[in-house]
Amino acid sequence: MSVEERRAHLIEAAIGLAEKKGVAGVTTRDVAQAAGVSLGVVHYCFENKDALMTELVKALSMELRDSVDADETVWQDAGSGKEALQRLVRAGLELMWLNIEATPERQLLTYETTTYALREGEQTPARIAIAREQYTFNDSTVADILDHAREATSTQWTAPVPTLSRFTLNVIDGAVLRWLVDNDSEAVREQLDLLSGMLASYSTA
Repeated sequence: MSVEERRAHLIEAAIGLAEKKGVAGVTTRDVAQAAGVSLGVVHYCFENKDALMTELVKALSMELRDSVDADETVWQDAGSGKEALQRLVRAGLELMWLNIEATPERQLLTYETTTYALREGEQTPARIAIAREQYTFNDSTVADILDHAREATSTQWTAPVPTLSRFTLNVIDGAVLRWLVDNDSEAVREQLDLLSGMLASYSTA
């Protein structure tokens, strides 16, 4: 394996372990054993557990980004104007939701990595960077969706895209956490309908 392939293999092993036992319970030794490599290989690829956890949250975020790009037909012949924008944003959110719905264990893991970073950050401030990296990457994913939708429908946002992206991500975060509790996918889709309508209200043709 190349170094990048080895890193990807170790990240996937870490995700599998963290899904079963939580982030706090995972050690680099555990990851080495799960991946079938020596502990030295893990430390060659990642300086420490924090570095591995940072790449883990990036990998989880990248899966969400890839899910939105999974169906290119959504972005073709979208039409123009605010109604078209609303439909397109809703379609992008649906692609993201389908990925979330299919991977509940990974969604729970995203919350665990955040709380792990915040809790451990009290004693090790550098670990706060894990949570910040996670949210920065997710913000950029949502911002890309909004920008793509704007371009495809010949519209303009009337509020700053970073503000809209942060708001969107906050709503999705809450919706997913509630869904992990009550497993009510229909309620989530109703909320995504409302969200896409609210976002479209901050646009102009």
